[in-house]
Amino acid sequence: MEEKIDETDLNILKELRTDCKQPLKELAQKLKIHPNTLMQRIKRLENLKIIRSYQADIDYEKLGYDMHAIAMIRIRRRGLEKKTLFKHVLGLPEVEGLYAVTGIADCMAVVKTKGRDDLLRVLKEIQTDEDVLRTTTYLVLDTYKDSRKFNPIK
Repeated sequence: MEEKIDETDLNILKELRTDCKQPLKELAQKLKIHPNTLMQRIKRLENLKIIRSYQADIDYEKLGYDMHAIAMIRIRRRGLEKKTLFKHVLGLPEVEGLYAVTGIADCMAVVKTKGRDDLLRVLKEIQTDEDVLRTTTYLVLDTYKDSRKFNPIK
């Protein structure tokens, strides 16, 4: 049986996405529900794996990761079906995300490094995969909105 997510659940998710460190008492007041009800609903959302984790929002640029790039990757035919595809790439700490995509490229890697030399090293590592035909890399010059600001719940 599929669990129903109601308006209150959506409001809880929206508030937690905006600020997951706000005190439960304040959040309960804001949402006009009892703190115990709020805690029960949050636990239920965690058990349903709708809330998967709570994370710190780290400014990696302040730690020196000022080179942000998107590498579009073309692979050999049927490469996406291989279980080991990009196994070593997923282990690279500089790879922030790896996605299968449609279009001219087959995959997209989001990479953050500490400068040009680091970026070149990571791209060479990606290109060592036997199924990679070529990469096309785009440098990110500015960010107007990133995934941390994604909150479509109304």
